[in-house]
Amino acid sequence: MSRDQEPLHDERLNDGLSAVAAGTGPPLVILPGFGPGTDLSVRVPRSAAWSTVALARGFRRRIHLIHRPLHPPAGMTVAALAGWHATAFRDRFGEPVDVMGISAGGVTALQLELDHPLVLCSAASRVSPHGLSELLRLIEAEDQGRSGAAIGSSLIAHGPLRLLLLAAFELSRGQPRAPGEAMLVQAAQSWDVTERLGEIGVPVLVAGGTRDRVVPPELMQATASGIPGARLLLLPGRGHASALYDLRLKPAIEAFLEDRPDNGATKAVGAKRCR
Repeated sequence: MSRDQEPLHDERLNDGLSAVAAGTGPPLVILPGFGPGTDLSVRVPRSAAWSTVALARGFRRRIHLIHRPLHPPAGMTVAALAGWHATAFRDRFGEPVDVMGISAGGVTALQLELDHPLVLCSAASRVSPHGLSELLRLIEAEDQGRSGAAIGSSLIAHGPLRLLLLAAFELSRGQPRAPGEAMLVQAAQSWDVTERLGEIGVPVLVAGGTRDRVVPPELMQATASGIPGARLLLLPGRGHASALYDLRLKPAIEAFLEDRPDNGATKAVGAKRCR
């Protein structure tokens, strides 16, 4: 797909955030998980372009992919990151929109205390101790010039998918990871909003796999149980990555987004200021 054929609009937002949008219909914000960092106002990677267009067509929505800053200030916290997103949401939309947070993006989404429906894919109110330690090992290995492919692939996948990811990670070896990702791994070490789940007063769908090593099913179950009225979708045999490709996930998300308790009525504020 050549750049002049991509039905995308990319721009810089506040505090180093950037966004790309595609499709028509009601807005759906996607907060992505870890992956190759990029400033979407400068360049939209082909993978991001394809996935954004595919989501727009699949959900019949205007997809807004909002990326983390590449070079946030030292000592970035999850609360600060969520605060930047809250500002961007107010400036960009001026009213509530549906949000889908994936993995690390789900961490930001939960911290936001959103005033609109929220889909959490492979995310929970905290990360497992094993997941935190392995993510740290991955970052440290890469900082020392060693490959983190074995660590990363075993953490998010199993079986044939792990072998594919292992090969993909090895091929990308040597490409520097965005500092913002390493900072988010550090910030997640002390991040836990489990005690605040009862404050969330919007519809929430928590979805993930039963073989997830980063966010085990018991953490997703606890997260859904702590949010009043939340729905839980556990996909048997799926891991952190493979859950996103399960054929049961998209229909569940569509049904959740269509089943609006307010029948689509607009609320007054886009997102609350985070503490």
